[in-house]
Amino acid sequence: MSDLTGGNRRILVSENIVHPRGITVDYDANAIYWVDSSKDTVETVEFNGNNRRIVLSLPNTNFFGIALYEKFIFMTEQEEGHLKIYDKITGKGYTNYKLGYIPFAIMMYDEDMQAGELSSACTLLECEQICVDKPAFDTVCLCGEGYELNSDKKTCTEVQEFIQPSHIYAIRDAICQYPANLADMSLANITLETQCFIKIAKGYLALSYDSINGLLYYSENVTRSIGRVQLRRGSFTDTIIRGVGEVRGLAYDWTSENLYWTDNTYKWIMVSTANGKYQKVIVDGLTSPIGIAVHPNRGTLYWADPGRSVIESSYMNGDNRTVLPIEDISHPNHLFIDFRFDELFWADSGLNQVSSYNLKTGEIGVRFRQQSSTFFGLSIYQDYLIWTDQDKNNGIHVADISTGKKMRGILHPPFGQANDVISYDKANQPQFNVSCGNNNGNCEQICLQKKTNVHYCECGLGYTLSDDGRSCNSEIQRDDFLVVADSYQQHLYQIGMKTGKVNPIVTSELYRPIAVGYDPVTQKVHWTDNEAKVVKSASIYGTSEIVLQANPEVSTLDGLAVDYINRLLFITDTGLNQISVLSLSQSKYNKVIISEKLDQPRAIVVHPMKGRLYWSDWGDDARIETAAMDGSDRYVLVNFTTKSWPNGITIDVLENKLYWVDAFQDKIEVMDLKNSDITVVLQEEKAHYFGIVLLGDYLYFTCWIKNYISRISKSGGVPERVGPKRFARLNGIAGYSSSKTIRGKSICTTKCHHLCLPVSETSYKCACANGYTLAGKVCRSIGNNTTNMPGYKSTDTPGKTSQRRTNIDNSGLPVAGVVAVVCACLVLAACGSVAGIYAYRRWRSPFIPHNRLIEDSQVDTFYRITFPDKNNRDEPGLDSNFDSGIENPSYDKMEEQILKN
Repeated sequence: MSDLTGGNRRILVSENIVHPRGITVDYDANAIYWVDSSKDTVETVEFNGNNRRIVLSLPNTNFFGIALYEKFIFMTEQEEGHLKIYDKITGKGYTNYKLGYIPFAIMMYDEDMQAGELSSACTLLECEQICVDKPAFDTVCLCGEGYELNSDKKTCTEVQEFIQPSHIYAIRDAICQYPANLADMSLANITLETQCFIKIAKGYLALSYDSINGLLYYSENVTRSIGRVQLRRGSFTDTIIRGVGEVRGLAYDWTSENLYWTDNTYKWIMVSTANGKYQKVIVDGLTSPIGIAVHPNRGTLYWADPGRSVIESSYMNGDNRTVLPIEDISHPNHLFIDFRFDELFWADSGLNQVSSYNLKTGEIGVRFRQQSSTFFGLSIYQDYLIWTDQDKNNGIHVADISTGKKMRGILHPPFGQANDVISYDKANQPQFNVSCGNNNGNCEQICLQKKTNVHYCECGLGYTLSDDGRSCNSEIQRDDFLVVADSYQQHLYQIGMKTGKVNPIVTSELYRPIAVGYDPVTQKVHWTDNEAKVVKSASIYGTSEIVLQANPEVSTLDGLAVDYINRLLFITDTGLNQISVLSLSQSKYNKVIISEKLDQPRAIVVHPMKGRLYWSDWGDDARIETAAMDGSDRYVLVNFTTKSWPNGITIDVLENKLYWVDAFQDKIEVMDLKNSDITVVLQEEKAHYFGIVLLGDYLYFTCWIKNYISRISKSGGVPERVGPKRFARLNGIAGYSSSKTIRGKSICTTKCHHLCLPVSETSYKCACANGYTLAGKVCRSIGNNTTNMPGYKSTDTPGKTSQRRTNIDNSGLPVAGVVAVVCACLVLAACGSVAGIYAYRRWRSPFIPHNRLIEDSQVDTFYRITFPDKNNRDEPGLDSNFDSGIENPSYDKMEEQILKN
């Protein structure tokens, strides 16, 4: 017992007590009564620990709750479902009620048992949360779980951080946590529901952590991404890497702040910085990689490849790849390095054991074996071995390494398949004085440790390491190239059409680049960013970056078309359901030209010589429309009669044909604008086409389920890959080839005050920016406004110009020879309608959500220990059959099924 604050704790009974359950207080006798469901007894003892006695003993019962009123004691019994009433002194039975159900706790409601007034001391103290009045002591304020008392001893502050040390593990549908004393803690009244703090059912597989900054890294098999979350109450998850395959292993190097992962889809190991930037393949040609671990002090990486029954190692850049000399190995899964003894542990589900390899001596040993276990996830905390099992003992288990004795097994429902497990403990990430830990080893992008004082500088996709061995360059091509927006890698890339060479277009920070276009006159790239809500522009070499247009929060900028001949830029906004135009000569002049009867406007393309626009709309009434550049003469070209998602669109100016991709029907189609005939160019079984551009005789297109660019003859045929398979989520695509472009002259011979908008081959209209009206040849302000769109920020403020180095070839298309890419480059945004819920059970859904990819979700809380014990008579964990563990109650998981409708 203790006082009301938990202080002055002392033991009243410690012998001949097995499974006490219900307890009640006899205020008159200064005694307590309790039931022991293992001994089938009702007992009592005084507050001072004296005069203990058995009130009654009823064999073959299963007492649970107890209450007291005057001389009567009331007990609930679960074997037969009874309520029993006895005399508290003599143990004489009075009556027995058969309830017809299994009862649990019981209490007696009687106002006389709680006589007295509210505490005046508590009223005066004014505690924010809990007040405890201890008559013989001081009155004190307390705070609830997750809060701590402030220095004023009255108010409370929420405790944000998760507790270290603790155990965190993934069960596909959720990520859950147990305290460090998992082996010994009571599991009475604990539910899996409350142990899990991320419960979004995204197929969580692998885990790692940064103990210094309190970050948890995890992989999601449903979204094919890697995320991280601050281990603080109320934090939000952050997806930092997208477009990966099945990531089954994660390892964080806390000294160099790099993240490594194994990818079972692409059969390789990749590395990036801690925020997901500068991703690089360092090891490939694997069979089925799972577990991965880093040893910063040795500069070594270790991984398990059960497909070949091996554990391998290499330097952290992938060099010096070696198979560890281990013969007693079958199906190695996850790894763990115990830095105290420099030992590598692995879980082997083929041999039903956990083994170790001493990295100093090479000694190999079996540390724990259990024939009924298929060891998968693995961690160590002090002398305890923690592992997950995915077979009949699906759950989390604990054993004492020193004694070889299993301490506990906790089983999950079948859908909560246990995967990786970590012990969130800074002791497992000791500080090493390595060279990468000092200013990133003076590396511009990635520093990879080799030995304590030796490291490598590496560069991300498309960059090359400079002669100084530290900085990274991008060698931009001047001709025959494509430009793509990769929203997952948050980068714009140039890809050589002939060579396939990738060169990053170095800009300031990108968030979610979607649509992209190229202006050959100024050699500038224009793009939209749907997270930053801006339209930006920069030289192809990464210089002179500016914000052309800043948009309101509701905007979703899905399409962009560059008319370099008439010096105009057209933008679709599916958030505001409008199409606007701005002047490339003076971007402050922008105007909404279409704002009615748009549902989900997506990609847009221009015919500069005819003064026409063409755009796709993938809303409920999917269609492709056309209008003059001022929004007049608007009509529907294609009205889809079956469910369709028309996305990217491009035009063949020479042959007067319009091409588009359909992400729902998985096909590329073309319309002859002379006779409106439509034919299919390509149809594939599984695709999610996004952007398309025509250059010469080839269509170049992007697809969400492919990590590369494809091309096909515009007359049809078999698609072929262009460039490497190294991208994540390709959206918009544009291109330029001096030999495949057309020259033209704008009909805007007379200078308009704000905007000159061609409406046919021979005519144009002068237009004014939003907030202005045309008065003769001059645009005059309507009231007190600016030239910007309502709610928009200034559009001519220069953005941050990149300071990274690029090798610039300073030639391009002269202004005198104005050129147009045969097809304007459009992109689709990650937008759309999601219907139904994602079927989590699918290993990989054949359909991809056609939406705006809003992926952040809030962490629920940190762990609370509350598991019902399913009416087990004995304390869970005390059962001699540890293999059976304790089964958690059903976890109310959320299943999602994304359908194409």
